[in-house]
Amino acid sequence: MSKLICKDFTVKYFGYDAAISSVTTTFTDGINVIYAAEKGGKTTFLKALAGIVPFEGELTLDGTPVSELSLKDRDFQMLFDDYAVFSRRSVRYNLEYPLRLRKVPKEERRRLIEDVAPLFDLDIMLDAPFYRLNEWLKVTLTLCRAYLRRAKVLLIDNIFSKLSPSLRKEAFLRFMPLFKNGIVVYATDSSEEAAALSRDIKFLSYGYLMQEGSVEAFKTKPNAASAFVTFENYPTLLPCVLTQNGVEIGGRSFSLDLKPKSDVYIGKKLLAGIAPEGLVLTEEGFEAIVVGKFYRNGSPVYSANTEDGSVFFLGEEGLAVGATVKLKAEKVVALFDALNERNILEVTE
Repeated sequence: MSKLICKDFTVKYFGYDAAISSVTTTFTDGINVIYAAEKGGKTTFLKALAGIVPFEGELTLDGTPVSELSLKDRDFQMLFDDYAVFSRRSVRYNLEYPLRLRKVPKEERRRLIEDVAPLFDLDIMLDAPFYRLNEWLKVTLTLCRAYLRRAKVLLIDNIFSKLSPSLRKEAFLRFMPLFKNGIVVYATDSSEEAAALSRDIKFLSYGYLMQEGSVEAFKTKPNAASAFVTFENYPTLLPCVLTQNGVEIGGRSFSLDLKPKSDVYIGKKLLAGIAPEGLVLTEEGFEAIVVGKFYRNGSPVYSANTEDGSVFFLGEEGLAVGATVKLKAEKVVALFDALNERNILEVTE
């Protein structure tokens, strides 16, 4: 099994501001997912892996420093969300170009392209110039080039982002299963795509690798507020104060199942991360006004407004919009530092 290993991987712009900060992680054969919101650092990370921008730290491929490998032996390919093709050239020329660079014989190039083009809806468009293609075909051409190239390490940067939501989902479900050979690093800003592709997602936020794990881990044992909010369908974040006996939310005191990593946080303002099942109706609690109703697995989930923000809680059928209820925080998933969004509670394995 091939391994691409980053250790203390750092990218600095103008030698000062860190765009990627001391990332240590491993990519293996198959699809590896990086999730990051817009401006989260995913494009910079992939460019550094590809050698387009300089980096500090270690990057090894199967035990050999990448800097010691020739371009041929390195065998990296990156797909940009702006396609990076010859816009005035034909589809055939763009598909053929990387094969010509690798000195694939002309007849074999022709055969490969004609065999593979139908998989990507390009068989009747081979002689059309790229600029005349619609957005769907521009995406499929870029993917087809990568499929023909068969690089040892394929880096895909949010390639479906320019498609409409419905077409994006269709393209993702149809084409991503084709890319299983070698190491594939897929960067996306879609939590649905990340969850569908991998059980081990690398969550990147402003250049920091905040957490690696499954969607379930991001929901129940989040290291960062952004990870919890992204993958919990109905997240609640409320200002709170850590006390000696628990946590104070909305002027009410509640107990905690987990201990803080340090007593230094006692008395400080934090953010309480709570799943819908963690808030329960009670006669004594903080007040909230019901503003909406949703369903999760057949059970109603209500949204409500409090003095400190919006919340989601489970409840029985019959609560009307506009009703005033009282809620108790029965289970707090995490307490986040408001400055660095890190979870300050001890997380059990």
